[in-house]
Amino acid sequence: MKFTISPLKLIYCVIILLVVSMPACKTISSVQFQTLEAPQVVLPSDVSRIAFVDRNQHFPSDSVMNYYSITGVSIKDTIDHTRDMSLNCYQGFVENLSEFWPQDSIPFIRLPKEVMPDTIRHFTPLSWETVDSICQVSQSDVLIVLEDIQAFNKHDIVEGDIYWAFTDVHYYGKWRIYDPLYKKFYDDRLLVDSLFMESSDPSFNKLVSEKLPSREQMLNDAAYELGRTYVDLISPRWVDVSRKYFVSGDKRLSAALYYMNKNEFEKAISLWESLTREKNLKLAGRAAYNLAVVHEMKGDLKNARGWIRKSIYLYKSMKNRPDEYKEIEAYALVLNSRWENGKKIKRFFGEGE
Repeated sequence: MKFTISPLKLIYCVIILLVVSMPACKTISSVQFQTLEAPQVVLPSDVSRIAFVDRNQHFPSDSVMNYYSITGVSIKDTIDHTRDMSLNCYQGFVENLSEFWPQDSIPFIRLPKEVMPDTIRHFTPLSWETVDSICQVSQSDVLIVLEDIQAFNKHDIVEGDIYWAFTDVHYYGKWRIYDPLYKKFYDDRLLVDSLFMESSDPSFNKLVSEKLPSREQMLNDAAYELGRTYVDLISPRWVDVSRKYFVSGDKRLSAALYYMNKNEFEKAISLWESLTREKNLKLAGRAAYNLAVVHEMKGDLKNARGWIRKSIYLYKSMKNRPDEYKEIEAYALVLNSRWENGKKIKRFFGEGE
């Protein structure tokens, strides 16, 4: 008698052989994908053009900007770097704005220099008449206003086999976003941060004269970073995400790994769905968790949250929950956060308004 094997069964046998040849100790694998991160500050979807405004306010206490220190010794710099700093802050802002903003260019507007009467730093908002006037001239919907920018740098030099210099630049920026149409502030915050650099040389004089970064460059780098940091708060951006999923406990879990590696996600989904109907609660819980991961990867957060609920239910039905259940619960919180992130993304694009 002659036996034959159908092509479908032959393929399945090959997969099983591949699975058996995989390391038996491997419990989890991971999948990487990109997701869109919503901005912290969501501007209305009908805002199509923004302008960057340097408030250009000067306080008597700004004289600290003219000083820096080398190993505790204060040195005066007579050059006013604030004009270049605000311009570099603008560059950091526009060069890192994501592709989701439709405008071709963002104008840079520097208001006339305003000398404040006292040393107390106060930032009274611009009048709405002024804001409206600037918006009309620049044909902008809202203004991103740099109310203030300050920085201070110091070098600490340590002597050892060679001389080491450690440079810190501490800086801050005061920001507001004005909307003249609704007379509303979409943001009002102070951003504080610092940059750190190090350099070395056997010669102290050479280290100071040649190796230390110039004060102008340090302040401009800090200003650029300030603009880049702020634009991340108002602009969506793509971020890399890595998720773990289970690949052991049943041949179908291992076979699904084969399909995931080949980007044949629907076949992996089919195998996991069959496993969720098993009486083995741990196995079914793992499969439901995997289904949550793959649906998140596909951008289907509604089904992802449904499957993670199913997974939690299955794990809670066990008499003795395995340690991995903590990861399941943690992932449920991640999906809740992603759901709220999705709401912000929809608001940014004007969906459902």
